[in-house]
Amino acid sequence: MHFLKNTHGSAFPSQRRPLAHTRSRAATAMPAPRCQEQCIPVSVVTRSLGCWIAGLIWVVRLRKQSMGAVPGWKNTLFFLLMLLVLIGGPSEVDARVDEVMVGLNLPLSGPYQRQGEDQQRAYLLAIEQINARGGVLGHRIVYRIKDTKTNPRVALHNTIELIRDYDAALITGGSSSAVAMAQSDVCQQYGVIYMAALTHSNAITGHLVTPGGYVTQKAHRHTFRWFCNAWMTSKTLVPYLVKEFGKAKQYYYITADYNWGHSLEKSLQWDAELAGCDTIGSVRTPLGKKNFKKELLAAQKAKPDILVLVLFGQDMTIALKQAYALGLKKTMRIVVPLIELNMAAGVGRDALQDVIATTNWYWRLAERYNGSKHFVDSYRGKYAKVPGSAAASAWVAIHEWAAAAAIAGSFESAEIIKALEGREFTLLKDREQWRAWDHQAVSSVYVVKGKSPLESNGLWDILQIVDERKGVEVMRTVEENPVILE
Repeated sequence: MHFLKNTHGSAFPSQRRPLAHTRSRAATAMPAPRCQEQCIPVSVVTRSLGCWIAGLIWVVRLRKQSMGAVPGWKNTLFFLLMLLVLIGGPSEVDARVDEVMVGLNLPLSGPYQRQGEDQQRAYLLAIEQINARGGVLGHRIVYRIKDTKTNPRVALHNTIELIRDYDAALITGGSSSAVAMAQSDVCQQYGVIYMAALTHSNAITGHLVTPGGYVTQKAHRHTFRWFCNAWMTSKTLVPYLVKEFGKAKQYYYITADYNWGHSLEKSLQWDAELAGCDTIGSVRTPLGKKNFKKELLAAQKAKPDILVLVLFGQDMTIALKQAYALGLKKTMRIVVPLIELNMAAGVGRDALQDVIATTNWYWRLAERYNGSKHFVDSYRGKYAKVPGSAAASAWVAIHEWAAAAAIAGSFESAEIIKALEGREFTLLKDREQWRAWDHQAVSSVYVVKGKSPLESNGLWDILQIVDERKGVEVMRTVEENPVILE
């Protein structure tokens, strides 16, 4: 077996062993959200205990029979009745069902933990509803949950385990582009569908520029992404900023130091500078940083018109809180290119007020689209909170994979790919489509602004949609993203 090196330096097999994907096994209860092992059904335990008790009674009665206390025909009749009770009735063990396994590879710890937890809730809710409708092709969806720890190397090994040890027909999850690329690489090698969740780097459905300056294609035939990318965010956000604040403005960037941050900063700088704006400073910070005061004070000293925090998850929450505490909002506008509900809620309304950002989905879209209304109502009814865009990405991933499998009449990856390529669908927003040549979804992007405490109506009503761009207006063309899928 040949081994290839992925972009993170770990080796994994370049040939995938044949996988059944589906199986027939005893029906068991759905595992709890954090449970990593299938549980033994209660019926198995009770029947085993019953056998032991019946056996003891049988021995006692045999002893009494030998002493003449119990007639032999009564002992025989007792034995037959016990046998019928133990093996004759309906049993959870006896009820055989077909199953299909999916692997949920999520950041349940680390700086993107809240986004991972939001995804997990949406995945489990979607699976529950699909199974209640009869599953997919008569198969009940079962799942295995793994924690990526927001670490590409951990995500890579999780993906291999989910495919090789659990025969996963689908891998999905991710709230970091580096983690998503690790999963995408493995899935391509093993021939398994990867429905990327919350991942924003251009590279997922395009190319990656390595630190050495080399360009390598990271788009794969087995990977599909519904979430918008950095290019789409920039094409939506920069025109709005120029319209609101004018040209010839000075920008300063504080950026997460990994491929997502690099990709997004590059896209924003390119479009802002083409519009006549200047970049007067940029600093990069490691993922998981706890204190941004040094970088924020440097930005304050540079006196930009617009401070751009190219950060996400807990990093963004911390940085924006500290920027507010230092009084930066008094002298400059603050922009967060990509925001998500759970991290926005963690900032606080005073700090979030008037901060400009983008998102590809917000729960208030339930007021415009029936699909979003069903999702928000279902999620809120089960979890007593509203979902964020991380949850939305998980919801779409499961439903679109299931829909494609139903169309294909198969769980085989090649057939599902054919069903997804070019497919138009309406799920959470207006009409969307999976592009056949790069597997990026054509989907709207929204500019949002933090509401003031007086404008907010409830705990989660913290953002206001102030602009919208249709997906076809902000997507890369074939010439701008010349990928050739394997």
